Amino acid sequence: MCIAVFTLLGCGSTPKTTELPPVVQAKVTQDPAQPSAQQWLAAAHAAHSKHAVQLNLLHAATAFLDNNQPHHAGAILIDIESIHLRPDDIAQLRMQKARFHAAIEDWPNVMLNIADLEQRLTTRQERTQLMRLNYQAAAAQQQHFRAGEQLIQLEPYLTGEPLTEQIWFHLRNVPADVWRNVPRSNNQNAQGWYSLLARLTAALDQQTSILSALEQWQRDFPQHLAGSIVHQLITTPAITTPPQQVAVLLPLTGPFEKQGHAVRYGILAALAEQGQEDVHFIDTNQFTDEQIISRLEQLNTQLVIGPLDRTMVERVFKYTDHPWLQLALNHAPEGDIPAGSSYFALDIAAETQAAAAAMQEKNYQGILLLGPDTNRGRQLSDLFSRYWHNQQPTGHIRTGFYATSAEMRNLVRNNLKVAQSEDRKARLESLIPGSKIEMDFRSRQDIDAIYLLGDASQARLLNPFINVSLSSFASPIPVYANSTVNEEARTQGESDLAGIRFADAPWLLPQHAQQALHTQLTALIRGWSRSEQRLTAMGYDSIRIAPRLALMQHLNGYEYNGLSGQLRIHGHTLVRELSWAMFDGDHISLEPLQHVQPRRRN
Repeated sequence: MCIAVFTLLGCGSTPKTTELPPVVQAKVTQDPAQPSAQQWLAAAHAAHSKHAVQLNLLHAATAFLDNNQPHHAGAILIDIESIHLRPDDIAQLRMQKARFHAAIEDWPNVMLNIADLEQRLTTRQERTQLMRLNYQAAAAQQQHFRAGEQLIQLEPYLTGEPLTEQIWFHLRNVPADVWRNVPRSNNQNAQGWYSLLARLTAALDQQTSILSALEQWQRDFPQHLAGSIVHQLITTPAITTPPQQVAVLLPLTGPFEKQGHAVRYGILAALAEQGQEDVHFIDTNQFTDEQIISRLEQLNTQLVIGPLDRTMVERVFKYTDHPWLQLALNHAPEGDIPAGSSYFALDIAAETQAAAAAMQEKNYQGILLLGPDTNRGRQLSDLFSRYWHNQQPTGHIRTGFYATSAEMRNLVRNNLKVAQSEDRKARLESLIPGSKIEMDFRSRQDIDAIYLLGDASQARLLNPFINVSLSSFASPIPVYANSTVNEEARTQGESDLAGIRFADAPWLLPQHAQQALHTQLTALIRGWSRSEQRLTAMGYDSIRIAPRLALMQHLNGYEYNGLSGQLRIHGHTLVRELSWAMFDGDHISLEPLQHVQPRRRN
């Protein structure tokens, strides 16, 4: 065995690790006073008992890991025979295997090896190492609550190494629902952290004073290490003082006039219900960039909502030296993002990425994309594919494009391999002259879902071809689409779209709490299209987020339940989680995506 191990050590290198947040690393330096890995290997070679051989090999693997040579350690660990080790040695073997898997970023195997290991460890160093591994696995998998919890437990073991910023990084990314039902803990440090996040969440939910919440926390936890974070929040005026002077930059004339007014309707509707802000609308087509900036300064603006069109976003926000927060209503420009800026995009590209994320969460492995052979269709396909492969590296995507409606039937049949089944039937019949073979084709087993990149008219034509191309004895492949399939009046034959699941702004779907507002605006606004209704929802949400924006830029796990979707801020982007629905005959019904289960179809 030792000879084989020495041979394996001739190859392999230290793996490249994925960059983690700026947090404590699980790094162990080998003690120079201890034998080297080569010396442990030599001892294993010279040992006479099976236990001694295995134990010395375990020490050699440990030394290689301490010396940042995980592949060398892995070559040894794979051949260690645990049957010859004592219980305490087996605990060490599991620990070193966990360290090896952490080095190659195999996090499920890290968790498998350290499960129930805490009770088997005896020294402070071992327990510290276990908590570091637990933390690394949680952080790498974006399990922020568990990562923060591990850091809180680890902090007392690290003399002189406060982990305040790292703990705050993870806990502020925890979904707000966790803090709405405060987790219990016997750890006083954890209680302080959980109380802080719970109070900030409650202040955002109830629109109460954030300053009062922070000051009360300071009185309740005067010695807590999170006090430095609270001090930073208290001394940030945008967080403790909601913006009163709000400027809205919209194209109220010119080519995008209808879109600008649609956003304006939403802002006015929100202000009419409840609004304390002093809002000033500025037509971006009537003033130069310099005049707009000058006007913002004259108004002592604290928050800017807009611009709406991409060109104006890039032009106006090249002025980075300004005191106001900003919520632009489009994608972020290229280059450095101004401090305090967030970007709220409401387009099909953002929906396409959201759909890829939702399907990835369902653990679908095979996706078929069908879209128009246009620049836009190929851009959406590339966007979906890039995001999918980044999040689901084991999955695969097939793509089919159609230039005309006449190409749709053959495109669907070829991608679902119906044509191949019929060719096989024809070949069999040709081998037996005069025969008539009864045969039903099978549905493809490597496609879990189909996503349509086109609009409603294209979906109407594609959907029947898809339905007749699926095996009659197999479960149907779910078909998904973007919000453009929900553009036309419901009385215009939605039965052609039956079974298609689509994502859209919650406000435009049945049973929404603000349905009365939608009905009222529909009666007031002539020719109000679905795309304009989504922009109205965006305007409504923008002004509702205004008093929350500064703190939401810190609490990335906080979600606001808006008309346009569940909204949270990640980086500089206002991420929008849409609601899912399905065309059910001639009407639309809510269809929570989590209820759609992938399965084999025969």
